[in-house]
Amino acid sequence: MIYIVFQDGQDAQRLFAELSKAPQPYGKLLYDDKTITIFFHEQDVAHMRALFIPIFTSCIIRAFEARWILSIISRTFFYENEEEQQQILQLTYSFIDGERYDYRLGKKMSTPREQLIAKSLHECLHEGVFSFESLMTFRLKPYYDRLMHYVELAIDEYKLEQEYQAFVQLLREIVSSRQPQMNVLHLVYENDTFQFFDDCFFHLSSQQLKQFIDRRLMVSQPMYIDTSVLAPLVSIAPEKIYMYTDVTDVGMIQTIQNVFQERIELRPPLDFPKKYAYNDIHNE
Repeated sequence: MIYIVFQDGQDAQRLFAELSKAPQPYGKLLYDDKTITIFFHEQDVAHMRALFIPIFTSCIIRAFEARWILSIISRTFFYENEEEQQQILQLTYSFIDGERYDYRLGKKMSTPREQLIAKSLHECLHEGVFSFESLMTFRLKPYYDRLMHYVELAIDEYKLEQEYQAFVQLLREIVSSRQPQMNVLHLVYENDTFQFFDDCFFHLSSQQLKQFIDRRLMVSQPMYIDTSVLAPLVSIAPEKIYMYTDVTDVGMIQTIQNVFQERIELRPPLDFPKKYAYNDIHNE
């Protein structure tokens, strides 16, 4: 038999609800005010506890993890805006689930967070009676530290994203305020490089592109602006850009799309008349 005592009745109800929905390879589960009681089959208590621990671990994660993460975001890092909290929460789970690269410790940490919780539960279940608050405060500290690690990564990513959005918005405003230097520009992305062509499909060399760059743009930017692609594009501010590519998950391509929006049209590489391009490039 195991008694779990709570100070907060709502926490007790939340965990009891999750435990009630889960498979129950044990005798009986009871809830009374601020206490949850788990009865095991006496003949094989150790085996029942071993079966119960992963179930209890999953229930703790489902019932409390998001709330604990939000608490770290608000109380430790002082993000009080609900929309910001939710964005950071989503980013935190993208690191937890391995969708984003953990640049500090690699894509996956050596010990899953489930194992950190399970280890703490082994100790508590062996004692038979424990306070849920003491489990949270003392026994689950390695797990809580893991959550803190992921929140820190998420906040770093959130700040970068905010800076990027501000940068993109600034470039949009610059483009909209400039007199277009070309009506149409063709942009070919192939073999990790960008090639520029004018409206007659004549190739624009890197030297020609440099002559288009507005030096005031380079000086005034709070963030680095790429001098080979983005700076010429923003300086030229064409009314229409045709980009020939069969990939869209390249960072620079996404930035160009975000800056130029309705001015840009993606086309497949086969639509570009390469005979003009190759002849022109080779004759430079």
